[in-house]
Amino acid sequence: MYQEITARSELISAEEVLIKKFNNFITGNTDSVFLNTTHQQVIGVSNLPIKAPVVLKLLNDKKINQYINLLMKGKESSLLIVNNKQPVIYIREKEVSQINIPEKIRILIKSSLSNVCKWAGKINEGGEHIVDISTPAPGPHFNINLLLGNRMDYKYPLQTTPKSVVDSLGRGSFRSHAATQVLATRWDMRQEENGFPANRQFYLVEDSKKIFYSASPDDDNIKSAFCIHSQNNTIIKYKTKCGLEIERKIFILPQLEGMPIATEVQQIKIKNKTNRCRNIKLIYTGMFGSAAPHALFEDILYSNIIMQSKILKTDEGSIVTISPDYYPEYVKSDIRFNTMLVHDGNKTYFPKSYCADYNQFVGNGTLENPEGLLYLSNQSTRKGPGFFALGADIDLSAEGEGIVNNFTGLMSTKEEADLDSKVFNNKIDNLIDKFCKPEELDNVLEKQKDFYNRYRGFIELKTSEKHFNTYVNKNLPFQVLYQTFVSRSFAQTQKGYREIGFREIQDIFASMYYFIGMGKSTFVKQLIIEWCAKVFELGYAYHNFYWEGKEPGKWSDDALWLVQAVYRYVSLSGDIAILNQEVEIAGTEPVRKRSIYETMKSIIRYSSRISVGKHGMPLLDNADWNDCLKLDSDFLDGITKEKQYKEQLADSFEIGEKPFESKYTESVMNAFLLKVAVDNTCILASKKGDLEYEDQLRNISNELNKNVQQHAWKSNFFARVLFNRFEEEFEYLGAKGDGLSADPDIDGTYFLNSFTWSVLSDCADEDQIRTMLDVIDRYLKTPYGYKLITPIDLKKIAEDAAIGEYFPGDRENGGIFKHACMMATSAMIKAAKEIEDRDLAALLVKNAYWMIDLVLPYKTLKSPFKIAGNPRFCTQYNNSDTGENIGPVLSGTASWLTLSLFSSLGIDFTPTGIDINPIMRMDETHLAYNLKVEKAEYEITIAKPVGLYRLKDDEAEILVDGNKWVNNTIPLYQDNKVHKIKIVFK
Repeated sequence: MYQEITARSELISAEEVLIKKFNNFITGNTDSVFLNTTHQQVIGVSNLPIKAPVVLKLLNDKKINQYINLLMKGKESSLLIVNNKQPVIYIREKEVSQINIPEKIRILIKSSLSNVCKWAGKINEGGEHIVDISTPAPGPHFNINLLLGNRMDYKYPLQTTPKSVVDSLGRGSFRSHAATQVLATRWDMRQEENGFPANRQFYLVEDSKKIFYSASPDDDNIKSAFCIHSQNNTIIKYKTKCGLEIERKIFILPQLEGMPIATEVQQIKIKNKTNRCRNIKLIYTGMFGSAAPHALFEDILYSNIIMQSKILKTDEGSIVTISPDYYPEYVKSDIRFNTMLVHDGNKTYFPKSYCADYNQFVGNGTLENPEGLLYLSNQSTRKGPGFFALGADIDLSAEGEGIVNNFTGLMSTKEEADLDSKVFNNKIDNLIDKFCKPEELDNVLEKQKDFYNRYRGFIELKTSEKHFNTYVNKNLPFQVLYQTFVSRSFAQTQKGYREIGFREIQDIFASMYYFIGMGKSTFVKQLIIEWCAKVFELGYAYHNFYWEGKEPGKWSDDALWLVQAVYRYVSLSGDIAILNQEVEIAGTEPVRKRSIYETMKSIIRYSSRISVGKHGMPLLDNADWNDCLKLDSDFLDGITKEKQYKEQLADSFEIGEKPFESKYTESVMNAFLLKVAVDNTCILASKKGDLEYEDQLRNISNELNKNVQQHAWKSNFFARVLFNRFEEEFEYLGAKGDGLSADPDIDGTYFLNSFTWSVLSDCADEDQIRTMLDVIDRYLKTPYGYKLITPIDLKKIAEDAAIGEYFPGDRENGGIFKHACMMATSAMIKAAKEIEDRDLAALLVKNAYWMIDLVLPYKTLKSPFKIAGNPRFCTQYNNSDTGENIGPVLSGTASWLTLSLFSSLGIDFTPTGIDINPIMRMDETHLAYNLKVEKAEYEITIAKPVGLYRLKDDEAEILVDGNKWVNNTIPLYQDNKVHKIKIVFK
């Protein structure tokens, strides 16, 4: 008889066995492992400062491993107690007894465990993550950084801004425009290790012996190794036992005139701390990205034989660049390169040896110890992959320093239409001329830092919680900035398909505050125009796009997010004239244009009058937003639906007078999103003076609310979707009595988004909010956050619903989807400000801040090896069973966390000014922050007693520049002055 065990069915843990065997001896945090699959023998360590994988660390030491193996022969289990004095080992046979540890082993154990509490590193006051890279990493995302270029004043910044991910060893990948890889990702089954392992690495050879490899911090010659991940740059420092100090500085160059469209820099400084001269050879490696990445799915052979290596040499034989040279014409639009400049005293020179054959370089060795390291072949290769190794000799005087500046980049026809050898050579010359003096790189990096400081200057938070201030002021703005230009498919996660999605305009919701605060409202306008040009005449949009749009009208929420972006932009900038801006109409040939205002009208008409079901709500189509609700297998994309719709009209009706006839599923969430879009546009129509359309919009809004209340409210929750094809068997999904729950203890299925967007759209009344909050607290709340959904049996209604692609608890199928959770906190904060019931408002405030605290990334440092994630950047999911922070890093979590925090601070820009309406934590009594808008600054302080206080029904004194103010709406000043706002609750 066999026993089947899976990861989710295994009921016993090593920790439970350890506690059972050594219960009276265990204190504090523990770590334990089974000795074998009988699960009877266990080795554990207790009294740890944090939960960490210390047993594996100990057992990977050869001498400790030998000692433990001898100790455990014939024994049942063992326990190591860590204390401030000496480690103690207990053995359990029939009873527990203490073992005397040999002094040499005792010293090794103490050394191995001396800094466990520091394994995850720390966040300093500048928001930098400092970590000892010789210690275990808590997870694949934990020790990474995000790097971004800057093309704000150049063509197509949304798609051409370069971006990188870099880990604490300098590994990772680098992209130029769209999904174009400069340094290759790692196409294998290690989903969260992005970047080929050779990327950005280098070796040092002395006296024909390897003395250093940048990705081996545990090498015997390494005395110490630290990584400092800062906003938009990474520094890695080593000290060797042979007397070298090595510093690596990695960042992306901002766009400079006449330079390549994307250039990443690694500056390597080598200091000789001995009193003797030394000749060091440095060998730098990397792997260029494929020019035909989709071929990697089918034909690795093709991917390799369509390329050869290419070098650009000086007359005296030095290597200026090394590149992959692709044959097919369609992949010649991008040229990758690597250039290495060596600064040795007063000399600057190029390398004189290279290898372009990965197999030849590694041979029978490994990347850590390559067989071809001591002698690079200096031969071109007739096929791929695009590996490169460049070697240069560096003479280091006693106490001297050598600097190697390494530039990896790409030139593209996206920037230079007539890209040829002459253009390539000119841009390389410009790059070399600019950085022939090593100090010039430091000047550029300082300018890059200055740009970011101006960007993040929109808000400076001053609370009593220093870690919170550091995160909000330093790291959160950078993740929002990064996500403005990058699709969800990048960062540490290997994911190649997804392009920039229409929904990712949500990132602009948050980043526009920072851009406009630094005087870049025109830039935000340009981004919005680019999105507007992806909307078809009828009002549906491309789902995603890189240069060309794809999947038109398949996801029914896409275009609705655009309306919110325009409204937020006008409220923040005061630029009502953007509504008259002419933009292209997607899908027209020849290309026609219309105003942004007309584009918004078409979106509202399509979602409220055309693509609707019998309940008057928008159709679901392939799915809406991110619940993976693919319920109509025969759905129609936008173009097909438009064609059939016009055939149905048969010239008897005008477009929009009659809806599209179908039995497709309706999305209640889209009804909420549509109401937000309608209400936003209504305000803009009023400001524009379009009273006729304003009245139409008010009618649409009222009609939507009526339909939602009549058809979607199901006694205890708003349904998520309404069915039109099942007659009476299944009428809806997402509330009590829907008949689709996969949990017999739950009377229906429940979706967090139904709560969230019913509140954000002003559809849910106070009783409904109270009822829904009770439901989500009972069925969706876990110790790690709110689940996105309760268990659903979708096989009854759909064969290929994407929810069924995941184990429960990992992702959309019952995981803590933090993007959605931050939307929910925004809804809770909004409701807490507006409802009458103060007890309910207090509960909403409590829940909102509870969820925010679970998302704040620096909180992972409290238990890094249990909950993982990244201490500076939000990840997208928490597992609802284990609490583990799961990637990817990029998601709307950071953007909606920003919006939630701004709302809690009371920052609400409207077309009439800034509404300062805070909802502080219950135990918080003082709050201060500075705001910087385009042409003014505000110093805001808020004071209250302990408890719930809100402007709705509590007495407060409001002062503006020392003068009493009658309400909380503050003008959007344009006088370039600093204004002091003070709110004191009585």
